[in-house]
Amino acid sequence: MQSLVRKLVLDDKPEVEALCATIWEGNDYVPSVFSNWVSGENTHMMGVFSDSQLVAICNLEIIRGTTVGWVEGLRVREGHRNQGHASRIVSEIVELARQKGLKTLRYATGSLNLESQAVARKTGFHLATSVGYLRIERPFPPHPRPSPSVVPLEVEPSRLLQFLEVSPDLIDVERVPISWSFESKDLQGLQRVSAKTKFRVVVEDTGIASGLYYSQKVHDNGEDRMTFHVFATDRAVFVDIMSRMIEEADASNADSAVFFLGPRVKEWSKSLGYADPEFDDRAFLLFERGL
Repeated sequence: MQSLVRKLVLDDKPEVEALCATIWEGNDYVPSVFSNWVSGENTHMMGVFSDSQLVAICNLEIIRGTTVGWVEGLRVREGHRNQGHASRIVSEIVELARQKGLKTLRYATGSLNLESQAVARKTGFHLATSVGYLRIERPFPPHPRPSPSVVPLEVEPSRLLQFLEVSPDLIDVERVPISWSFESKDLQGLQRVSAKTKFRVVVEDTGIASGLYYSQKVHDNGEDRMTFHVFATDRAVFVDIMSRMIEEADASNADSAVFFLGPRVKEWSKSLGYADPEFDDRAFLLFERGL
């Protein structure tokens, strides 16, 4: 059986669509972004072909103006899994990133996807960050009304960074989540996040920030979803933020709300009863490796 790895081109789209047809019940996002990935200045999509059939795909995306890249869109055709194709194409992406002068690669996956985690570790990645993950479907659950005494402030990245310098444990993870991705917790990273959302901070009378949240509306797996990102050092503030997020999701007509939670508030979320207990131990993981 002959196999080769090469960069994909627009003419490969039918093969990509066929490969992704059985993923997420045909709602995989990769075919919708394929044209952008193969033609983008900072994206490089590769494929493994076995006997002329496309059996695995993966994309390298370089964060503009940095030496950081993402491994994304890793897919293996049904019937060709557990044959080493995933590790092979990720290894090719690692080598491509090295050739392009990158210093860091990132790879994100869910806590239930043990196969994906195994590929990450096999190709030299280590677990860098874990955030809690839970999903709530419409109709959204009953919840307390947000407190009128809590008035969140919308802040720019530079102001948020000032709050974090005073309260570094507010964001109690090493990287900042933004939907199914992560950014660095420095000014440049926060600026890239703010291009997709607005930061809202709850500030105590002392001037100390006790809560942070931000949201993004996305179309994922055939659904309109709101993604929310929540950090807090005070449980009452967290409960209030969750109420605000649920109301925002309802007003947006989203089909579901997905929450990415810092470890502290993830523990608090278990007692609220908003999500199915199956999400109690669910997490979204970031793996990284140097080059």
